[in-house]
Order: sequence, then structure tokens, then C-alpha cells
Amino acid sequence: MLATSLLASAGAFAAARAVGSPTTPALQISGLIFAVSLLGLLPVLVRSAETFGLAVLGASVARLLLAMFAALVLTQVGSFEARPVWLGVVTGAGLMLLVESVAAITILLSIERKKAGHPGAESSSTC
Repeated sequence: MLATSLLASAGAFAAARAVGSPTTPALQISGLIFAVSLLGLLPVLVRSAETFGLAVLGASVARLLLAMFAALVLTQVGSFEARPVWLGVVTGAGLMLLVESVAAITILLSIERKKAGHPGAESSSTC
């Protein structure tokens, strides 16, 4: 998650700079994405395998809502230009979502393969 947070922050910085944002606001947008991406670490605190998926989903939604709220505050209350802020936030949050989704699919496929390899274990793809 830490590597993904850094990747998303770099993507947010690059997107903001690509549309003409000065370096300082682009760094602040990058820092914002890094800070909200740390919410992705919260599901580690969940001990129950049954509720882990819901915790990941909740952390993803919380991260997205917090990033959007912060972007709204930066553009409406702060003196930030809207285009670089929103493009940076969407790029950073999108990268986080993409990596998180690929990781979830990989983990779930691994679990299904392990279940299929053991006799008597039911696969979620069978009815």
C-alpha cells in the first residue's frame, strides 16, 4: 500500500503539472493524495476474514470521499485553480483504485485456486 500511495501521489503531481499548475500547489495536491491513500491501511486492523472485504470497500469509499471533499475545499475556499486540483485528485484516486482492484482480484483468484485444489472445498463459482 505504501508503494501504491507513492505511485498515486506521483501520478497526481504529474497530472497537476501537466495542465499548468505551479510546483507548490502540485506538491500540495500530491501530499493530499498521499495522506488520504493511507486510509487504505485501515483494513489491516480487521481480524475477521468475513468482514475484511467490507473494510476494504469502506476504506476505498472513505478515501475517495475525503479526497473529493479536500479538492472541493481547495478550489472553493483556497485560492487553487480548479482544473489542476481536480485532475490531480482524480488521477491519484484512480491509480489507487486501479492498483487496489488488481490486487483484490489477484488475491481472490489465489484463494479460489487453493479452494479448488483441496477436495471437498466449494468454489464460489459453483452453485
